[in-house]
Amino acid sequence: MISVVIPLYNKERSIIATLESVLAQTYTDYEVIVVDDGSTDNSLKAVREKMSELGNGRIRVIHKENGGVCSARNCGIQESQGEYVALLDADDILDKNYLQEQVKMIADFPEAAMWGINFAETNNGQLVRKLATGLPDGHRGYVENYFQMKGRISDLFCSSSVVIRKEVFDKVGMFDERIKYAEDTDMWWRIIATHKVAFYDHYMVFYQWDAENRALQRKVQLKNFLPYFVDKYQHSVFRQNKVFYQWVNQWSAQQLRCYYFTADRTMRQDAVVAVNNLDYSVIPFKYRLLYKYPYILAVMMNRFDRWYHSRSFCK
Repeated sequence: MISVVIPLYNKERSIIATLESVLAQTYTDYEVIVVDDGSTDNSLKAVREKMSELGNGRIRVIHKENGGVCSARNCGIQESQGEYVALLDADDILDKNYLQEQVKMIADFPEAAMWGINFAETNNGQLVRKLATGLPDGHRGYVENYFQMKGRISDLFCSSSVVIRKEVFDKVGMFDERIKYAEDTDMWWRIIATHKVAFYDHYMVFYQWDAENRALQRKVQLKNFLPYFVDKYQHSVFRQNKVFYQWVNQWSAQQLRCYYFTADRTMRQDAVVAVNNLDYSVIPFKYRLLYKYPYILAVMMNRFDRWYHSRSFCK
């Protein structure tokens, strides 16, 4: 059985369409767990009315105090009864054959721990674009050398288009409730660094840009952003994958740069804490110069480096 876990917070305009897309699935061996994360609108009422209309027990609702999307997902995963967990945001839509295709992916690529399918973005019901991946068009199979993949454009996996073997969470841990931005990316990376994964480049999930309460519409504070917690990857289970360990430290060093050299004093103070958690032995030496030299000198080096690379890109 597949457990479809839907975190819900203030999505009264979207949640019913999302639920209806799940209930219309051609594959029927699934349960739906809606975790209401302390909604303050009529989201929970809308779900309960839908349950009453259906008159069956396929949908289970868990109500909890607001703790964020990671907390809601963790709650749903812990309460799930299926061997596999399908994540779905409360404002996205599934193609009716989505779960059926995921079951085929599980059968065809059994060594994987996570299976992803591509998604498309919509706005006011109109298709905006299909997510570009960098993989060959129509790729269906294992994803090899993810952190060294040339031409990879996206993270491939999305919080509404993945199925994860439930036992995997015992090894990589649950969603990190400290992180509010890129929290799903953190989970994908932890799984990819330690397990095989598979992906199908055929969009069957629809991400709605015009949905209410979208996370991407909010300002990102560093203390809520994944690079602030880069030290979490120093755990031995992740260090064993040397390619990933080097990659994630370098990615974090790049992301922290705009925070470290910002005019916002509070942001800069947070960045000072974060850059001290980088492992400088596995990233280019320039980051040691940028983050370890006296700040005034580092600012000058940062400006020169930005100028030098802007000239290089223009050639």
